[in-house]
Amino acid sequence: MAPDRRVLIANSIYHLTNDAAVTVMAGEITVLQDTFDIGYIGVGVLTGVALLVTVVAQIVFGRMADRRDPSRFLPIGIAFLGIASIAVTAARSFLPFLALVAVSRIGAGFYHPVGIGWVGRAYSGADLDRAMGFQSSFGDVGVILGMGTGALLGAIAWELPFLVWGALNILAAVALVAAVRGRRSPPVENPERVDYRAVLRDVRYWLLPIAIGGATFNVLSNFGPILMHAGYGLSPELSGVSIAAWILVGSVAAFFFGRLSSRFGRYRSLLFAYLALAITGITASFLGLPATLAALWTLGSTLFITYPATFSFISEASRARVQGAAFGVIFGFQLLGGALGVLAAGTLAQTFNSPSAPFLFVGVLCAAGLLYLLAVRSRADPGTQRPAVAAPQV
Repeated sequence: MAPDRRVLIANSIYHLTNDAAVTVMAGEITVLQDTFDIGYIGVGVLTGVALLVTVVAQIVFGRMADRRDPSRFLPIGIAFLGIASIAVTAARSFLPFLALVAVSRIGAGFYHPVGIGWVGRAYSGADLDRAMGFQSSFGDVGVILGMGTGALLGAIAWELPFLVWGALNILAAVALVAAVRGRRSPPVENPERVDYRAVLRDVRYWLLPIAIGGATFNVLSNFGPILMHAGYGLSPELSGVSIAAWILVGSVAAFFFGRLSSRFGRYRSLLFAYLALAITGITASFLGLPATLAALWTLGSTLFITYPATFSFISEASRARVQGAAFGVIFGFQLLGGALGVLAAGTLAQTFNSPSAPFLFVGVLCAAGLLYLLAVRSRADPGTQRPAVAAPQV
């Protein structure tokens, strides 16, 4: 196996276990509501605090990543996330649960700046699109497994999903250190001093889209099961599994993003995704369960092609010597968007006493994102960044 492919697979597996560990909470959110007596606003606070901790952690670790070998630095975060996830099960009331979840998200702050920055340095052009789609699809699979096991195992005991994925993260950290042995990625020689204003200027066109993408995912994944359970009367298990099925379809779309980008262009694919997401949110707000699930499992799955598309644009816009710092800042905007999104969604649901209000919020937000992308299209100059059609498969 070629060295770069071994590194890509290792990063992809890290992405899977990381994302699974942080989404088990969403999968069993209806169980946690009953266990800790959490209302709509409480769901927003719980998710928002977890995301804000991850924002700070990602900026710190992104800054550190350019000066360290990611093959040694990244496993530290994965192992920490695993240990902290197991510690969450000691909580017996809401505030300790909130605090322990927040601590665990320090470990979750490693993967995106360190792992994706590593991939961004290792690939370019059409290979970059395919590599980003490949590792992104593994993250999506992790979210599916986290949501699904959170719903199914959480119905037995809320602690089980945290224990399972905590142990799997520790195992992944140990196993994959051995897998990439001899395939080190040394830190940049004489790394540049990070000029964060320059970083933000380089990627300025993608700050709003990455924030909207973060808000959309976190609102749908955390309030989706609540809509299915409180709005449509599905059991907690089926509520979580129905949202996991949405992510499953999305992961397939992300896996084939490289081909989609080659065929239609990266920017046009992004525009279609935001249009489809706007339709999904509005449909779920006013129609019944069959139409909601149909829209979510088809048009809603386009959310997952926005991530590799945006990651590729960011990777090309940022300088390779400071990609860890760039991704740390950028994913801070993604998580900040997620935190503000879930807080707004929880407030709207509580105010109108409606579990469908968060979906309408997503529809309006994505429609605004579509208008923004249309407005900046000429300045973002997407035509110069389309990948070549002929390229080896990852």
